[in-house]
Amino acid sequence: MPARRLPKTLAPWREVLASAERESWFPLIFDRSVPAEAEAMDELMNDGEVVYIHDMLEAQLKDLVRSRTPSKNYTDDEVAQEIVRLLAGQTPQDYGRWAFYPWSRRMVHLLPPDPFIELRSDRNRNKITSEEQARLRKIKIALAGLSVGNAVAVTLALEGVFGELRLADFDTLDLSNMNRIRCAVHHLGLNKAIIAARQIYEQNPYANLVLFTDGVTPDNIGEFIDGTGPGDRADIVIDECDSIQIKLKLREEARARRLPVLMETSDRGMLDIERFDLEPDRPILHGLVGSVTSDQVNTLPPPARLGLILQIAGLHTISPRLAASLLELNLTLKGFSQLGSDVTLGGATTTTAVRRLALGMPLASGRVYIDVSSQLAEVTSPPLPDASHPRRLRDIAEVRELVQYAIMAPSHGNDQPWRFEYGDGVLRVFHDAERGGGREEIGRHWALVAIGGALANLQIAAGVKGREANIQLFPGKQDPSLVAEVRLGLRAGGPADDPLFEEIPRRNTNRGLGTRAHLSPVHVQALTAAARDSGAKLQLCTDRALLGELGQLIGEAERLRLLTPTLHGPTMRQIRWSEAEAHDTQDGIRVEALAVTPMDFAAFQLLRSTDVAKVLRDTNGGRLLMMSSVQALASSAAVGLLTIPGQSPTALVRGGQAMQQLWLTASALGVAVHPLNTLIDMFARVERFHGGGFDKREIQRFLEMRERFTRAFTVALADVEILLFRLSYADPAPLRTLRRPVDAVFSAPLPEKKSP
Repeated sequence: MPARRLPKTLAPWREVLASAERESWFPLIFDRSVPAEAEAMDELMNDGEVVYIHDMLEAQLKDLVRSRTPSKNYTDDEVAQEIVRLLAGQTPQDYGRWAFYPWSRRMVHLLPPDPFIELRSDRNRNKITSEEQARLRKIKIALAGLSVGNAVAVTLALEGVFGELRLADFDTLDLSNMNRIRCAVHHLGLNKAIIAARQIYEQNPYANLVLFTDGVTPDNIGEFIDGTGPGDRADIVIDECDSIQIKLKLREEARARRLPVLMETSDRGMLDIERFDLEPDRPILHGLVGSVTSDQVNTLPPPARLGLILQIAGLHTISPRLAASLLELNLTLKGFSQLGSDVTLGGATTTTAVRRLALGMPLASGRVYIDVSSQLAEVTSPPLPDASHPRRLRDIAEVRELVQYAIMAPSHGNDQPWRFEYGDGVLRVFHDAERGGGREEIGRHWALVAIGGALANLQIAAGVKGREANIQLFPGKQDPSLVAEVRLGLRAGGPADDPLFEEIPRRNTNRGLGTRAHLSPVHVQALTAAARDSGAKLQLCTDRALLGELGQLIGEAERLRLLTPTLHGPTMRQIRWSEAEAHDTQDGIRVEALAVTPMDFAAFQLLRSTDVAKVLRDTNGGRLLMMSSVQALASSAAVGLLTIPGQSPTALVRGGQAMQQLWLTASALGVAVHPLNTLIDMFARVERFHGGGFDKREIQRFLEMRERFTRAFTVALADVEILLFRLSYADPAPLRTLRRPVDAVFSAPLPEKKSP
């Protein structure tokens, strides 16, 4: 039988119903704005074929309205007004789509495809970003075998992790399959591919499935992988079939086409990964089957085929119970032993692996074991708290107060990429890679600078509180996220008198225009000394012509940051578009702080649209975006560049400490500081991080900009740029960025209860 594909036009409902019980696998989607489809739906309804009508469209529309602006507390009247706008003149009856499920005779009223997908996937954010979801909805997956594969297929569908999913299985459902396939007893005898398709379409009637109800065979494997035309080839092959011959054949064909193959075995949570896309000469199944080919398998005697199964499963890694079961095949057992819990776990791990492959995240060839049973066997009871240790509790409270000062440090986009844990007299400071762009190399770069600033605050506050903060950077390789360990002892001589302590809560970013043209020589001397005492170097540019040149360069960098696709989304996610949103997240930057003029504010609102940004980028437009930087530099007393020797992680943290000392000194002097790090961020992306998402033309542009930048500042090859900033004398900044509550970033174990 040829592959079953969705009809390109609405299928005649009478023909579909003629074989609905055993053969129907996709819903009929009626669009009542099309007269012929409205007429067909009315005929279907009037013939009495619909046994249940499920119309919850109003609830879907309300949910859509609220999900699009979660920060707004809508009244019922406001929601009703938004729904009227969404209907755009259509009656509720004719809006959206009606999905008729032939196998259950149900008619369901739904949102149109795009709003349906938007709302259905809304709660994926931001574990999967909107941009990532859009990429995932384009991939094609070929999945062979729908016992374990049923859990994989349904989980892929739950997360919306495919644009087209090809399902292949020749087998029908037996009662003995139902220990691991989520289905109903009335599905007995039904083809497994049809069962999976129905399950998926009942979640998402707009899904795109192709069914191979003869399973994968040597005759149809080409169509299974390549589809029917150019650009139709699968991106990922998933093997969950039982046939050793087809397992090998799938890999032979995938390797020839440089496609990755995944296989979940439902034993010890083992997921097998073969990156033929990266390693086209890689031995099939990691060389475990030797030189045996798919053509040779069926010529082998049964004991030899069983030996292949054991080799594939892993002689030394297979669980003892499965190994024993394999030896009982066709004796006391008629099939492979599998558990529903293991199969369900396999759906989760395989879907996660698919996401990583599709999004270009690191995933090596090999095998990983998510052995839940073994991990549960090692569960230990946590120590119980003992309230008889008031000294320990006071100690935690004191350290918590120090952390409160630490987190007042600045960070890239105010993403606050830190986490603090206190125990055994040691405060451990971690890079929280879930914050901002922390998982990227450039994100970790700026995170370490921010953590350095937090450590500087911590040291100052500790001294004032009578504590000595001894900092050890990167104390061990076991946890790459551990940046520092701070041992807090009593300070010799008691509390310190540090004038910078009072500046920690006062320090802020001031983007206002300057009121004086020249920087005081006394201030120059104090700022230069603050940098030098921290092991850093401060260069100041006060030449008016060079300041104008720097304004152009910084403005161009800001323009490209807002227009470059890989940077547009992260930049917009840093912005808080309302006071309510800012208070909800306690991070990011208020749009009013960035938009110095009404024109800036309007530009930011327009640039929320990726389409607007794309048009401006494609036309080399957006010069208006440079104006604020040009005006700001023209009103500056100076522009400073802070650098520090070395480019290691340690140097970045030291640079962050120097940055904070410098900034607090400026605050004490009454000098406004406005960071302008976008330009040096772009330089770092191009020079240290492989181009950072820019095209060749933009990379060349930044190399030219670097040449112009050297007219104002000289940077040694061995140094790293920490902070580019504008200095001015300006009115106080009207807005301050918020910080997450200290308890969101600080944890400490309670005292352990001693045994009697």
